[in-house]
Amino acid sequence: MHSLRTDSQFFRDALERVHRADEAQASRSPSPAGPGCETEQIVDGKSFLFDRREAEPTRVIGRLVALNGTQGVISCPLKMDEEEWSVGHLITIVHRNSRLVGTVCDVSTNDGRWSENEANVARVTVELNGEIIDDPDGAPFFHRGVRSFPSLGAPAHRIRADDLRAIYTFRGRQGVEIGKLSQNEDIPAEIDVAELIRRHFALLGSTGVGKTTSVSLLLKKSLATRPKLRIIIFDPHNEYAAHFPGLAQIIDSESLELPFWMFKFDELADVVFSGRQPHPDERDALYEVIRVARAKYQAELSSPAGVSAVRRQPVAEGNLVSADTPTPYRIIDVVAVIEEWLGMLDQRFPRSDLRALRHRLEGLNRDPRYRFMFGRLVVEDDIAKVISKLFRIPTRGLPVTIVRLAGLPNEVTNSVVSVLARLAFEIAFWCSGAYEINVLCEEAHRYISSDNRQTFGPARLAIGRIAKEGRKYGASLGVVTQRPSELDPTVLSQCSTLFAMRLANELDKGIIRAAAGVSASSTIAFLSSIADREAIAFGEAIATPMRMKFADVSARAEDRRPLVSGERDVDLIDLRKLSAQLRGEAAA
Repeated sequence: MHSLRTDSQFFRDALERVHRADEAQASRSPSPAGPGCETEQIVDGKSFLFDRREAEPTRVIGRLVALNGTQGVISCPLKMDEEEWSVGHLITIVHRNSRLVGTVCDVSTNDGRWSENEANVARVTVELNGEIIDDPDGAPFFHRGVRSFPSLGAPAHRIRADDLRAIYTFRGRQGVEIGKLSQNEDIPAEIDVAELIRRHFALLGSTGVGKTTSVSLLLKKSLATRPKLRIIIFDPHNEYAAHFPGLAQIIDSESLELPFWMFKFDELADVVFSGRQPHPDERDALYEVIRVARAKYQAELSSPAGVSAVRRQPVAEGNLVSADTPTPYRIIDVVAVIEEWLGMLDQRFPRSDLRALRHRLEGLNRDPRYRFMFGRLVVEDDIAKVISKLFRIPTRGLPVTIVRLAGLPNEVTNSVVSVLARLAFEIAFWCSGAYEINVLCEEAHRYISSDNRQTFGPARLAIGRIAKEGRKYGASLGVVTQRPSELDPTVLSQCSTLFAMRLANELDKGIIRAAAGVSASSTIAFLSSIADREAIAFGEAIATPMRMKFADVSARAEDRRPLVSGERDVDLIDLRKLSAQLRGEAAA
């Protein structure tokens, strides 16, 4: 039995002679092509196989020296500048009529030292991903899993370009290019848009890694493939308009029209009570006055006779309304009901709660920041007009709606997101598949947090309903966040395709590792060191888990938001206009 060092030295010398013999052979004749092109060479009484299907006489060959069900260990000669065995690269192990594919996850020298004068032998650990078999026409076909394992001593080498392309190319499905593979920029990174949109997706990464640019690319590719698709984007930082020139209807605090009567009771209560948990009597009082005001307005439309809203008897059973019925009513009627109740001797609710409620409603009605909810002088049933504008029915050439949330009061943002997400699902539901919409939630941890105490219940329910039931009706979800560990795990688990960009937090990486499973566990280890616009992609819309780089799609510089601090001259700021903006007023 030779010592480890003697075996290593023998192995180095043998492989060097193999390469010299192959270089001499390659210089005399071209390499054959097609299946069955391995040639056997005998060196020092030992048999070595070399795959000649790719004319690369300098390709380094290693040998399989250890193997279990999921990983293999390869011993191979290593030079200073070689990248064949770099961590993250794919290699193949030749076995009979197939080639096993493995991802390099660990590299070290046999003795833990590096020699400048002698050839070094590397110990390369690879995670097995699947195997490639050539079909009858000689074209490589990749499938996940390994049907049979090679014996020790099987040759291993850098993966061929054709094999690499076969791994990441859809077979029988149409792929859409979104970038290039990190290992080989000549090979496109492709997605199945139908699976991406139909089964939800998530894009996760730290601040500044290119999430906005990357998700905009995904959405534009989706629109190009599915022209009937509508997209609504919740944009908290005013970043997306620059990426959809000529495709998007921009909705901001000035152009948003979302009448208060379209809010469900819980959504409106969150606005009225500024996000705090109200006293039960306050909440019950608000519910009752809204219900009565709705009924009063509906009764006036059918019978103008002026009868007290408090004493009016219920209308026919089929016409009963609740505080959640999306029919118009007037805030002045709500206040009038409260005034009438305050004048009654028999009080159901404490007068202090009624007075506080009246004060809050009157304040909201006068606050210019809430003009999009309460600013109309005349209440009319124009729900069709509101839906047409927000949800692009018809599109009028603008299939994307970008809702800029930055200009809205913080107290109302959650409710607006809840209303729009709820309506997106309900429209898709009632259109019976004729309407397809993707709801993109930027900074999704704000609305679908893993902690119920940190999120608005109705918004969480509305988005969660899209995640759980939306694909049945044509409503899908896109989740973007830099804090995957703070996301509702139920919603994240419904996202069948994930793009994991650079993440440094161990909790966040743990979430990705759990979602990826065994198929991409070694690749996930690189999350803290990948470059901007790079991602680990896996899931239903991806042929095979891959490390890829999104194509660079530059946004229009004039539309970028937010502005870089200090790029404008502070001395030229119009203080009168600034004061009006702070009050939510139009400057004179």
